[in-house]
Amino acid sequence: MTVRSIRMAVLAGTTVVIVGAGGGIVAGAAPVAETTSAAAVSVDPSVAKLIGSTCPQLFALGVQGTGQSSPDASPTTDTGMLSSVFMPMLAKATQDGVAVARAYVPYSAGFGGAVAGSNVPYSQSVTEAEQRLDDMAAQIAAACPDTKFTAAGYSQGAHAVSAFARKVGAGQGVIPADKLVGVATFGDPTRAPRAALFPGDPGLTSPQPAPGTTGTEVSKLTAPSQPTGTGGGIGPVADTAPDYGALTGRVASFCIPGDLSCDAPADAPIVRVIANIAGQSDLSAGDPITAVSSIAQALALTTIKTGVTVINNDVQGTTLANLSLSPQKSLSQRLAEASDPRTPLPTPSEAMRALMKVGTIGFNAALTVAKEILTPANLTEFATVGLANPVAAAALLATKLGGALVKLVPPATTSRLVQQTFTAVQRNVTDNADLLNIATLARYADTIARHNSYATAPAAAGGPSPVQFVADWFTALAKDLATATGPAR
Repeated sequence: MTVRSIRMAVLAGTTVVIVGAGGGIVAGAAPVAETTSAAAVSVDPSVAKLIGSTCPQLFALGVQGTGQSSPDASPTTDTGMLSSVFMPMLAKATQDGVAVARAYVPYSAGFGGAVAGSNVPYSQSVTEAEQRLDDMAAQIAAACPDTKFTAAGYSQGAHAVSAFARKVGAGQGVIPADKLVGVATFGDPTRAPRAALFPGDPGLTSPQPAPGTTGTEVSKLTAPSQPTGTGGGIGPVADTAPDYGALTGRVASFCIPGDLSCDAPADAPIVRVIANIAGQSDLSAGDPITAVSSIAQALALTTIKTGVTVINNDVQGTTLANLSLSPQKSLSQRLAEASDPRTPLPTPSEAMRALMKVGTIGFNAALTVAKEILTPANLTEFATVGLANPVAAAALLATKLGGALVKLVPPATTSRLVQQTFTAVQRNVTDNADLLNIATLARYADTIARHNSYATAPAAAGGPSPVQFVADWFTALAKDLATATGPAR
């Protein structure tokens, strides 16, 4: 540990523990588990308090959903949806005589001002949760090298847990894959379309055992059967998690069909545009100017990123004689990618190249029909309505697109560019066909109730609810670990 890092840790109120080559503590307030090599461990006092005097066999980390946490929330206060996982888990573990601990990761849990008291944009909030989860896991693992981990996340928290698990599964996490023995997400915005309960292993009927154990207790569990949602998570496309590398089989993704968070319509990429823009917007109560300007800024950046990408990648030719429009993706898909705040703005050279092409071929005239459908005014209306009522936003979009269908009569012209523009717009409507389907709208009529029902809805007739199964699963993992390794140090 460098002098600067020690100083920064002290300024942050952190207990710094320097461990010598023989395992002795050179400086620090409390002993930690011995190590066989020189190391430097920075342990936050709040984390040390979570561990107590004895390291547990299993430490469960949870990341709550939007509005259920804050940066200064107590890690040991059992509130929010995940308390219905951890409290039964602790009770079962105590009854079975195995050492289990749990902690909730404090973070902003904001969604661009839609949550009272937090104006943090969604992407920033998820990144904060992921970083804090990394920090807690690293510190606990350093202090308790024999302790294994599980992780659970709900809604926005599931997004952070999914990212954490993907890094660990790829060998890029703060702990090795064999230390993360079970992961459960509920309503995960990163869920891949039509994903199985165990992403990447659709034929699995029970969780994989913890590495180094016989899995006797885990093998007694049967994965709860659940209908497979045809959609995918509403999160940015770049975060979609089709599998979890070395953790595949030890990660369960619970998604109740109709929960818009994890089961958004497969043929509705424009829904992601609404979510992404809303997550960047500051909709603070009593400040309409800030709300409007933040939405306008998000729309402006999205428009710039979309326009440059479409011009540079989809429009071919330099003169009207050889001009052609060959969309690699629909406009909605381009917008869904561009509205992700992490998608970088075009470089000056890319912007200049697009500008020169527009000036050469008159691109603005070619997309007149598209502009009528996806105008900034329409997108602003979608984003505003979507925050309060996603179903109403979907219905509004359906109305807009339904009205535009009248304009989608193939133009009576021999102009190749006009024909191709018509095809591009028609494809965009087709890509959002789910929003024109009454059955689809009915499916999401009670999406909020579905999103909140993981603790109550049985996975199958007479079976346990998703949270009940996870509580049993995590306890079974702890029992298998205790049998295989004995008490943790």
